[in-house]
Amino acid sequence: MAWAAMSEAPGWLVSVVAEGLQRLTLLRLDGCPPADAIEGVAMAWVDALMLQPIAWDEALDRERLRMAFRRAAAHARRWPVPVELMELMPPRPERAKLPPPPPDERQRAQALRM
Repeated sequence: MAWAAMSEAPGWLVSVVAEGLQRLTLLRLDGCPPADAIEGVAMAWVDALMLQPIAWDEALDRERLRMAFRRAAAHARRWPVPVELMELMPPRPERAKLPPPPPDERQRAQALRM
């Protein structure tokens, strides 16, 4: 069973989802799929995550996704769905902001007059 989104999904995303689902499977939460179906479940999850309005970036998202699976394992009482995992992801770190540009001649002159 090969889904279109699987071919578009970055390998790291597939790997993190597979690892996270394997860990959740060990918890045997209510609604947990059978162990022999976990490969298909992983494909469905990757497909669902690829449809999210996010441009997945390994440097920004690998650890966030892992953290979401850890949070799901710590708090879920039932087998989660992909949208719940997205809600558990911490926000992306803010990018460093550029310093303001130095004042130009007009601004310097105005500052001196004040």
